[in-house]
Amino acid sequence: MNETSYDEIFSLFEEISNGFKRKNQYFDILYDSISSIQITKSPSAEDININKKTSGIVARTFLGAWKEIAFNNISDIKKIQELIPKVSNMGNKIAEFEGWILNEEIIPKKDSSKIPIDKKLEKIREIYDYVQNFDNRIIRTEVRYNEFLIERIFSNNEGCLLRQVIPRIKFFIIPIAREGAVVDYDYYRKNGEIGFEIFDEITTEKLDMIAQSSLEMLKAIAPPSGRSTVILDPSVTGLIAHESFGHGLEADQVLRERSYLKQHLHKKVASDICKIYDNPSLSGPIGSYFFDDEGIRAGKNALVEDGILKNFIYDRRSASELNTIPQGNGRRESFAHPLNVRMSNTYFEPGDHELDEMISEIQNGVMLIHGNFGMEDPIGGGMQGTSKKGYLIENGEKTKILRSVALSGSVLELLQNIDAISKDTLKLDGGTCGKGSEDYIPVSSGGSYIRVNNALVSQG
Repeated sequence: MNETSYDEIFSLFEEISNGFKRKNQYFDILYDSISSIQITKSPSAEDININKKTSGIVARTFLGAWKEIAFNNISDIKKIQELIPKVSNMGNKIAEFEGWILNEEIIPKKDSSKIPIDKKLEKIREIYDYVQNFDNRIIRTEVRYNEFLIERIFSNNEGCLLRQVIPRIKFFIIPIAREGAVVDYDYYRKNGEIGFEIFDEITTEKLDMIAQSSLEMLKAIAPPSGRSTVILDPSVTGLIAHESFGHGLEADQVLRERSYLKQHLHKKVASDICKIYDNPSLSGPIGSYFFDDEGIRAGKNALVEDGILKNFIYDRRSASELNTIPQGNGRRESFAHPLNVRMSNTYFEPGDHELDEMISEIQNGVMLIHGNFGMEDPIGGGMQGTSKKGYLIENGEKTKILRSVALSGSVLELLQNIDAISKDTLKLDGGTCGKGSEDYIPVSSGGSYIRVNNALVSQG
């Protein structure tokens, strides 16, 4: 796309939007731009992928169904007049919301776009060399660094004129260890709306802990199988909030009769101490933003409060059909991808228990840490999630290290069996989420530590 200032785009978008009368139809237009750098370092490869800038525009109107066009050259903007019809008496086909104006850039402490690529590569090599040489039992280390700069400009015929610029970084270390015939690993992951200061906390002490955690897995034993009292760390708690529960709350799935949670709105779905939110307005997590790709202001959506299911997760269309207020969950991977109802930062609110107390009250149980994999079942309400690591709890104390632990069963049964949530600071872990097997967007999930009675565990 030709280089155009955001002031010029603002002016052009406002003029186009005003050409479609809101009483006749809803219309919006979105500019999307992304720059990225990806560096991967392993014993066999050192890969660098630089995308200086990819950008494009998508415009649409609602005529009982969405009619939209996308293009990657601003000179093609005249296609909007040719391909999006102007109509009458369809303005009430979708709910109207108050327009607003925003121009916001997140400025990191250390702007990664101003750090030369050779300095970034030097930092990755330094970390790689330190971990790889930590112990001769570490046979392979992989370090991944992904940097993104996202700009989105939005206008509609409700008076919205919005711009946001968001830097995001994802950093990952996997040291794989071997002793005799045993090969295993743990991992470290850090991400967020952040700049090059992400490396400030990656000290040698931190790298020692990361390497040592993988080495500890060489002594890990298989977890028990069957019903047990479990404690989930924030990353595993996040798997429950996002994969097992959150996907069933996406209102497009509800409207398609593809969610087991449709019948549970305003009913008890969890223990009284549970509060679960989706909140893109948080500062810092990788799943945050100021507005979604429909120009809806990011808000805090109370999904569950005091164990009661309060809300689904909405885009403009599903909110219109269900007569409610969206909180900013209409999202696209890019201008070239469809818009869907999507989560942002989905989490359990911290509680009022001390973690040590929660552990001390368990005679025989399991602690799951470092969420590794989760699978959704929005139709049946089943759950499947694994941790990379775990601990056996015996007589109120953590004892033996466990290999990957699987957690399965009914989501609602697990939620209703939660009897303690720790008061630890909310911790969110970021990643990407697809709608099915495509349309990937950045999301975060988490909480604090939760304790669940009678949970079904097995080897992961």
